[in-house]
Amino acid sequence: MSRYRFDIDNDGAATTEIVEAADDNAATRQALLLVSEIIRDQGLSRGDAIAVRLTVRDETGRTVWSGSAAGG
Repeated sequence: MSRYRFDIDNDGAATTEIVEAADDNAATRQALLLVSEIIRDQGLSRGDAIAVRLTVRDETGRTVWSGSAAGG
């Protein structure tokens, strides 16, 4: 298992999570699930505009995946 850094910007609130995954593809799948959970939770609780950006980096700092979603 490798460690990946998930840099999350959720409407201006920046957080970082360290996630273990088997490989880059598994880390990317986890990132997509996380983005969808954030959007779902915010949409249900707030009902206004949502903006989230997530960047996945491996242990060397290389960007594995980057994505964003916005709506509202």
